[in-house]
Amino acid sequence: MTTPITAMAKEYAVLSAGGGGITVVGADMTAGSFMGVAWTGVSFVDCVFGGRGNVALSAMSDCSFMTCRFLGADHDFGVMQGVRFRQCASQGRTIVCGRDGSTAVVFEQCSFAGGGSAPQDFRGIGCTGEVTFRNCTGSGEVLVAGTALTMEGCRFSDMSFAIGRRAERGTPLAARVLIDGCLGTGLWRMVDCRMQTSHIQNSRFDRIVNDGSECES
Repeated sequence: MTTPITAMAKEYAVLSAGGGGITVVGADMTAGSFMGVAWTGVSFVDCVFGGRGNVALSAMSDCSFMTCRFLGADHDFGVMQGVRFRQCASQGRTIVCGRDGSTAVVFEQCSFAGGGSAPQDFRGIGCTGEVTFRNCTGSGEVLVAGTALTMEGCRFSDMSFAIGRRAERGTPLAARVLIDGCLGTGLWRMVDCRMQTSHIQNSRFDRIVNDGSECES
C-alpha cells in the first residue's frame, strides 16, 4: 500500500524544492513532478516510481533506494554521486539513468524485468559514468555505463548493454569493464559499445552479439 507523494506534504515540499536529509517511506512518486532540482541525503524505502519525464533532476548525491519498484518509469536522475539501489525491482521497459560524471552508483540484489528480448537501445538503467551491478538478476532490459562498468555475481538473460559512447552519439566515452562470476543466458547484445579495457572472469554466456562495439585494449 503506497501513498501519493503529493499527499505527503512535508516530503513533497522538500523534494520539489530540491533538498534532502529525509526518509520517504511508502510513497507513490508517479503523481509528483521534480524538475531541475537536486536531491541530497534522501532515503527512499518501499516507494513506487512511475511516469515518463516527471523526474528530471540536475543531480543526486548520497541517496539510497531500498525495496523500491520502478514501473515502466522514464527518469533522469542527473549527475549521481554515491547512490545505492538495494533489493529494488523494475517492471516493464524502464529508464532510470544518471548523466556523465556520475560516480559510485551501485545496484545490489536488484531485479530487472524489461520483457522477453534484448532491445537495441542506448537508454536504460544505470548511468553514463561509473556503475556497479552486484548480485542482480534480469531479462529483456538495457543496462547503461559510461566510464566504468562492474558486474559481480549477476544472472541476466536476453539483455542489452550500452557501454561507453561513440563519437557520433556525443562526447566520446570509453569504459573500463570488469565482469566477474556472472551467468548470461539467451542473447546478450552489446549495442555500439566503446570500451577502454574489458576483463571477464569466472563467467559463462550462451551468446554475445557485438553490434559495432570496439575495445581499445
